[in-house]
Amino acid sequence: MTKVCKEITSSSEIEHFVDFLRIYQQPTRPHRPKILKRLTTSTAKTLHQAGVQFQLDRHQKLLHMEFNKEILVIPQFRISDDTEILLRNLQAFEQCHCGDNYVGNYIHMMDLLVDSPEDVEILVQNGIIENWLSNNEAVATLFYNLSRENIVSRKNFYFSDVLEDLNNQCGRDWPRWKANLRQNYFQNPWSIISVIAAAFLLLLTIIQAVCSIIQIV
Repeated sequence: MTKVCKEITSSSEIEHFVDFLRIYQQPTRPHRPKILKRLTTSTAKTLHQAGVQFQLDRHQKLLHMEFNKEILVIPQFRISDDTEILLRNLQAFEQCHCGDNYVGNYIHMMDLLVDSPEDVEILVQNGIIENWLSNNEAVATLFYNLSRENIVSRKNFYFSDVLEDLNNQCGRDWPRWKANLRQNYFQNPWSIISVIAAAFLLLLTIIQAVCSIIQIV
């Protein structure tokens, strides 16, 4: 803890213990926001169906998120009964005393991703959310409630590049088709065997049809 305090105080003056938590968890990559037309993207379930893979990042700070080659990388977030109180304090302090908006931007991103229990379940299965609440619905409700008092700007949104890349991903057909094959037909060995057998039968049918045409000609 002493080492962490020295690292933070060497780059920024701590105004409050809440400020300490906020600074310690903020992203380390440079802030290069793009001006977006809208601060929206698809939910985790829809992104998953569009070919986006969710990957746990154990080495980055909590307020970090990046998208690279169809993989959305997010650090783990343990959500318990006191999480909403903590985030509200961080959110309020940031809006009143800070020029940046890392906490608010993170809350907005998570609210976009988890609109339903099914969305939460996808993040839970990938180890990104560790849910200590009663159910997945409670997690979705938590971020919805936090977003109602959240202030974000499309001109200075930290995860603007992530949003842009995710929306581009959802607009492409091939990743969606590939994800559909992987999720519906290649989940287990029997499914794979069935697909291969069907493809083989189709190939034999085509060959037989071609041979019949040749014989007639």
